[in-house]
This record gives sequence, C-alpha cells and structure tokens, in this order.
Amino acid sequence: MSLPAQQSLPGHLLPDREIHVVISILSGRHKAKEYYEESIKPLLDSHSIVYFTHETKSTKTIIELTEKLFIVNARQGVKQTIILLSGDGGIVDIVNTFTTLLNRRNDDVRAPSIFLKPAIVLIPMGTANALAWSSGVAQDPLKTMMEGRPKSLPSFKVCFSRGAELVVNEGQDREAIGDEDEDGPIMYGAVVASWGLHASLVAMSDTTEYRKHGLARFQMAAEQLLKEVHQYSGKVKWRKSDGEWRDLPGPQHSYVLATMVSNLEEHFQISPATRPLDGSLRLVAIGAEPASEIMRILHLAYQSGKHVTDPKVTYEDIEALRIEFDEPDEQWRMVCVDGKIVAATQGGWVEVTRIPATGMDARRVVELVC
Repeated sequence: MSLPAQQSLPGHLLPDREIHVVISILSGRHKAKEYYEESIKPLLDSHSIVYFTHETKSTKTIIELTEKLFIVNARQGVKQTIILLSGDGGIVDIVNTFTTLLNRRNDDVRAPSIFLKPAIVLIPMGTANALAWSSGVAQDPLKTMMEGRPKSLPSFKVCFSRGAELVVNEGQDREAIGDEDEDGPIMYGAVVASWGLHASLVAMSDTTEYRKHGLARFQMAAEQLLKEVHQYSGKVKWRKSDGEWRDLPGPQHSYVLATMVSNLEEHFQISPATRPLDGSLRLVAIGAEPASEIMRILHLAYQSGKHVTDPKVTYEDIEALRIEFDEPDEQWRMVCVDGKIVAATQGGWVEVTRIPATGMDARRVVELVC
C-alpha cells in the first residue's frame, strides 16, 4: 500500500501552511516563468499541494507583496512558505521590507504580537545567485525544496548619511531609500555590501544590454572599468567585537567588500572561511593597486578563495565597516547592497553592521530552506 503523498512532504509544504509561488519575470535571463511551468508546477501538482502564484509586474512587485500579504500573514501567526523564483534581489526585497516594517514599530509599548517567520524556498533565477550557491541551494533547487529544512537567514544593516539615494532605471533615475532613522537612510541585506570595483561593476553592468550576457556581464564590465583603473578615495575603518575601530591603511582603495556569503558566483569564492548561514560578516579589501594586480588577485578567488592569503588582501571577521567618502564625482561614490546601487552624497558616509542572532538587537525575519 502506498503512503499518501502528504506524508512524504517536508514541513514547509504541508497543508497547514499557506504556500505562495513568486515568479520574478525579469530576473537573470528571464527564464523563471518557463522553469515554473516545466518544473515547479508539475512537482507541486503531483503532490496535490495547494498554492497561489504571483508574477512580478515591476521591480516593486515583491516589495508590495511583502507589505500587503506576507507581513500581514506573519503578524497573524499564519504559517507560510514562499517559493521564490528569483535572483538575490528577490529575497533581499523580502528581508529589507520585513525588517524595515518591523523596526518601524519598535516604539509600540503594547505586548509584542505573534510573528511567524516565513520559510523561503529559493529557486535561483538571477545572474550570480550568491546566496543560493553559498547556502548550498543552487546545486539542486528541487531536491532542496522537497528535502531541505528551514534555517534562520542572517542579515546586516546599512546606514547612510543623509541625502543618499537608490539608483534606479539603469542609472537614469534616483529614488528615496524606504526607511530612515535620525542619522539618515537605512537598508538591510543578507549577501554583500561593497564600494570600489565591485560596486562600480554591478552598477555599470545592471542594464538590459549587459544582462543579456548572463554571468559574462561582470567580466565585460570589469574589462571596461580596468582600462583606466580608478583609485577610490575615502577613509575606511572596521570594527571587531572588541568595539575598537581599526583603519584600512591609505587614503585610496580598489576593492572594499563586507559579505555574509562564501561565494558571489558558483566558482567565485570571495570568503572561503564563511560557512552556510553562519551569521559572520567578513571584510575583503584590496588597497590602491594597478589593474593588472587587481585582476591577478581577483582571479585567485576562482581558485577556492586563494586571494585571501595574498599579502595585499585584508581579510577579517568583523562586526562593522565604515566608509567616509572623499570623491567629488558621484560615480565613484556608488555603494552596492545585495545588487541594489545607492549613490552616497559628497562628503557622506556609509556604515554596515552585522545584526546578531540573539539579544536586544537581534532580528531574523525569514528562514531559508536549505
């Protein structure tokens, strides 16, 4: 006698949950819809799973779904699973929106309401899919969906000086960052925050034209940027758990990046010491170097992260990173937060802080099935 299909299902796909499938139409090479029709839908249907589908209509769809549906459910104690066919940007929209909305209400004196973290099944459809490769999801997304377990997703907070704005519409437009405190705008991320070559590369290659080339878009943008290598001027410092700030030497830098993941692409291992969802924030920095040196060092990252042993690389487990910009030209003050680009103001600053797993400042808003 065969067991009912339900008994072979993991907890996050059981009938006591509300299940939503979100299809990010424009992620990566625009293959999400096709993958849903050919792989996800037949698999869910064969197990008689009840679910709701949502297709993105714009870059704001996932944020709007989170505000109007996912967070409402979470606050009412509804168990929910979000099967997300997108790149890193989709999960970041959910994390950023959840954390922003929850933090806005921390002046409420009433007893805290119920809050049930949604489980996210990530089906990687972006260009680099850093979170999916680093958490072990990308190797076999369907197997992960059917056999994985939800784990809390660590995140970090990024504060900017006043006047910083999101760069949108392929660099043509600017818009306000959703949230702010007394110092200025705030965002949350789960993958990477960077300034220098990495941020410029993401900003430059984030166009329809570049995206057509998939992962090669980064290589193409790098070649373009390294033709006349720019040295980024600013003061960079970082802090360990002892609370003491340390300076990165020199007034100029090539590459400054804080990350919670091991891999930025399948084979590009930026932080070899990072374990899946371990909650650590690591700094990878290269000082002012000529183009040939930067390329040499970054190519070592494709060799299981060998770049971190190079004497020209700073590699540290940190609590926070602060950058004070000394660039008159806006294009060299671009900061990348999980693929989104922020233009910082002249003379402004940015600070990235690890959000702890426990204690007063702790906040883990979603779980990732891995």
